[in-house]
Order: sequence, then C-alpha cells, then structure tokens
Amino acid sequence: MQIFNTSKQLLLPLKKVWEHVVIWLVSSSELQVWQESDRHGRIFSWRAYDPLTGRSACFGSEEEMRIWIEECYYR
Repeated sequence: MQIFNTSKQLLLPLKKVWEHVVIWLVSSSELQVWQESDRHGRIFSWRAYDPLTGRSACFGSEEEMRIWIEECYYR
C-alpha cells in the first residue's frame, strides 16, 4: 500500500504540470482579447491579438470589438 501512496503523490504534481502545458498550448493559438483601463478602473480601450495571423486591433468600445470579431471570424 505504501508504494501506491508514494506513486500517487508523485503523479498528482505531474498531472498538474501537464494540465498547465496543455492549457498553454491551446491558448497560445486562440484569439486574445483584453481591456485597458486607467488607474481608476475606467476602460479606455479594447484590444485584440490573433497569434495565428499576427493581426492586432484596438477599439473604443466592446461593441466595436464584437463587430470586428464577427466580421473576421464568423463570415
């Protein structure tokens, strides 16, 4: 029984590392969207970056961002 517990203790951290690697690989090719805000928390721009095409964009509102995404990716 002790061998099983030791193996389980070693496999759990390895599983966590593997999960992080998979998440990183998948997310590194996805469209990245984020907001920029001032020190008071007011949003002043929306930005996007597509690592597959190298395209990036900046918008003044969430609605403009959504329209751009729909036009580029859901034609």
